[in-house]
Amino acid sequence: MAVKGQSWFLNDIPLGYTHACGTKRITADDIAVFKERFAPHLPLASGEANLDAFGPSSLAAQAHIYAIWSALLWEETKDWPVLARLGQDALRWYGAAEAGDLLQLKVTFVGKQPVSDDRGILIASHELLNQKGELVMALMTRTVMARSP
Repeated sequence: MAVKGQSWFLNDIPLGYTHACGTKRITADDIAVFKERFAPHLPLASGEANLDAFGPSSLAAQAHIYAIWSALLWEETKDWPVLARLGQDALRWYGAAEAGDLLQLKVTFVGKQPVSDDRGILIASHELLNQKGELVMALMTRTVMARSP
């Protein structure tokens, strides 16, 4: 969902700007498949803990939420002049996500550090929100970006 005409070179990204990225709806099937493949220790069967009124827990695992964040970020930035992703910091969980929730990623550009004439580091704050605007997950990233030629 890039802003029309927006350049994503480091020197063209305005500090303080919040960019709304894509959305992803979590389905019960997604939750079940993720838990089966990557979090088998979490309850799925009847009679186990964390059952809700509809049967097995409809809450997504935190790793599942992180994977959704990663996919939304990749889809949004795949055409940006990203040279390297340096990592994530200050990962925090603020709420649960469950089947039916629509998650949206918002990224706020909070800092830039020049590295050389052709690149620098972009520091960004990421928020993953549900359809009610409630914060589910937040983190900070540092990414090496190309500067415009």
